[in-house]
This record gives sequence, C-alpha cells and structure tokens, in this order.
Amino acid sequence: MPLCCRYGRTFTRIALSVWAMTVLSFAENASNATTPAPTPKHFDHVLIVVLENQSYDSATKNDLLKSLAQRGANFTNFGNLYHYSYPNYLAMIAGSDFGTHKPQILSDNQRNFKNDSEHRTIADLLNWKNYAEDYPASPTAGKPFLGDRKGRYVRKHVPFLSFRGVQEKSFHNVIGVDTRAQNNAFVSDIGSFIADPQAHPLPEYMFYSPNLDDDGHDPTFNPQEGLKKSADWLRVFLRTWLRFDDTTWLPKDEQLKRTLVIVTFDESEGNNKPERIYTVFLGAMVKPQEITAAYTHYSVLRTIEDNFGLEPIHKESGDGTASVITGIWK
Repeated sequence: MPLCCRYGRTFTRIALSVWAMTVLSFAENASNATTPAPTPKHFDHVLIVVLENQSYDSATKNDLLKSLAQRGANFTNFGNLYHYSYPNYLAMIAGSDFGTHKPQILSDNQRNFKNDSEHRTIADLLNWKNYAEDYPASPTAGKPFLGDRKGRYVRKHVPFLSFRGVQEKSFHNVIGVDTRAQNNAFVSDIGSFIADPQAHPLPEYMFYSPNLDDDGHDPTFNPQEGLKKSADWLRVFLRTWLRFDDTTWLPKDEQLKRTLVIVTFDESEGNNKPERIYTVFLGAMVKPQEITAAYTHYSVLRTIEDNFGLEPIHKESGDGTASVITGIWK
C-alpha cells in the first residue's frame, strides 16, 4: 500500500476518534448543565439570627426566649465552639475558624482570608445575603466598608466580610439595615417576597447580624440588661418584620412556610463548663420538642448543607465531622 494512503487512513482514524471524544464531551457537559439541583429536603430558605454572650440557663429565664423554646425545636445541649466571638462566627458560615482560636492569635481582630479553595464559605454554595444593622456602606458603594466598627456596627459579627472572595466580588450581598426605618432593606425584601415570590425570591441562605444593642452585647458589664435588650428587639423582629404569630411563633404568611428561622447565640457569657448556649429552630416544618443530643455551630452548618444536597465544605474537619440534625422535622 502506498505510504501516503497508510498515513491518510491513520490520520482519518485519529480525526474520527478526536471528533467522537469531542462529541461525547459536549454531550456529558450538556447533560451536567441541565441536571436539576436536588430538591431541598425540609426548607427552601434559612434565616440565622445571632445574639451575643448568654448561657442557656440565662437565656431560658427570659419570657420570650422561653416561649420560643416551647414552640420550636429547643436544643438543651448546644455548645459554642470557642471564646471569643469571632471564631464562632467564622465556623457558622465556613465550617472552620481557620485557627483564629489558637492562643498565639486568639483575639476578636478581623482577618482577611485568601480567595482560594481552602477558604470557601456557604456563600460559594448557595444564594446568600448577610443583613447587617448599621452597616455603613451604601447599596451603590463601589467597595465594601472593611473598618472594624462604626457606631453600633462591628465587622466581626458580619463574618462574610472576612473573605477576599466576598470583598472583591460579592460584597453587595452584605446589606445594611436601618433599624429606625419602618421599611428597611430586610423588611422590604420579606414584604416583596410575600407579595410576589416568583418576582422577588429570597436567598437560600440568610444571615442576620444585629447591632451591638440589639444583639445584647452591650452593656457587657450587665448581661441581664443585655439579654432584655436583645429579647425586646427579637420580639419586634419576629412579630413585625417577619410577621410571625406571637401565640404559635409560626409565620402568618403562606409564602414563609418553607423558611426555617434559627435563633442562636455566638457563645456563653463565661467559661463555666459545660458551655451551653440557647439555640432554637422555628418554622412550619419543625416539630416542637426538646433535643438533648449534643450539637454545635458546625452541626447547624452541616444540616443546612445536607438539606440542599451539598457536601461539607471541609470533609475531614469542622462541618465535615459534625452530625446532621435529624428527628425534628415534620
């Protein structure tokens, strides 16, 4: 056979092989692109509200928090991970505190974590917003406000701003809330969703950061006064802003029936062991009960990931080693 024919046939076979692999690759990619996301198991949206520095025993002496515990899933053996606040906030959204609890760097000073695979958060996996009371940056600002604090606002309670990926690309998902405005950004988003869920969908993941008054942090020298301030604020938040019925502590609006509300604290008010903090799940999908199993902030994140069919952010540590919360769903 002439040499040119042999080479010609060989070239043709190679070309056909490359063409076939290319077609197969396109088909696989097209199939992956059209594969629908898993249907959420128990809730379509989650809203986490974080209050400050109270032990479980102190919190349950408050009339409002006691009432919420009786009408929701009340975790009687829920522990904070660390002292100070900051490592706990990072753990809530990222499944790790990235070593900020270690004695040589232990502080509440904010850090700026690299935009890489080692520093992912739930923001890399779900639609999200972090509502932050008194956050100084305007909605049209071209960059985030990264100062440690201003007035009653503190950055350490807005954990998403610790990550370069958010600072550079999605900082507009941190939404300032003016508590003095009746129709502030949070109230407006909830109201728009109730009016037209299709046109104004809520994010799958919402994190709410009250200011230093509303979260009960200040005055730190009087925890009982701080607890009363946070509970008074929370009552208004649930009744007026979320339109919850104050006899059942369930949403009045049908559109919010698939929204899970989690009220928790960052840490206990002291170092007395065991360090238990108040955490309650509220929503139409929750069976009211006491849960005595031991859980932490990592467990909450792992449960959210599981609900949306997601793998843990850290497979061998943090949220990856935490148990999914079960047995509380209707």
